[in-house]
Amino acid sequence: MSNDMFTRAKHPIKGDEIPRPPKRCNGQLYSVRPTHTLFSIARKFGVTVEEILDANPQIVNRDIIFVGQVICIPTRAPKPICDLRVLTLRFLTEDGQPLPVVGGAVQLNDRVIVRPTFNRPVSRVFFFLEPTGTETCELASLIGIDCPSAVTGVAEILWQVPPGTLGRVFVVACINSCCAKSDEVLVVRNSL
Repeated sequence: MSNDMFTRAKHPIKGDEIPRPPKRCNGQLYSVRPTHTLFSIARKFGVTVEEILDANPQIVNRDIIFVGQVICIPTRAPKPICDLRVLTLRFLTEDGQPLPVVGGAVQLNDRVIVRPTFNRPVSRVFFFLEPTGTETCELASLIGIDCPSAVTGVAEILWQVPPGTLGRVFVVACINSCCAKSDEVLVVRNSL
């Protein structure tokens, strides 16, 4: 990194010609003030020095900008906001009753409704079981997929639970390119 970010705008002296603004500006034009640097201008507008230089081909030496010089401050495309959250992850009997929790683990029946709720409607929900004793998702297996209605923030599957199941269940839900993962819930089904 060079010191150019901190070189202050200079006043033109005899023989110095202030470069004209760029012919096109996808953003706003800005007049450089005393004490400004490319770095301070970039910080002020939430862009990078490189983005300013790319938008201003008339700046031939990144160490020199002039007081009164008009430069283009590019408009940065807004970052998409992903505010999707999993609110609850519940395990219910086929009649809709909550399953008991013993020792921190949900006690599963042979058929269980798994019902997550979200802060807004989602387009896809993936249900996973990760065996206990593993620390990564590598061994997680898909136990179901739901494509819920576009007007509710609720998904649901009916899971046929294999005997001897012991692990952590979690869901991943998406809408467009925005996805959210739930907390993991410890579950167990004893062998019969």
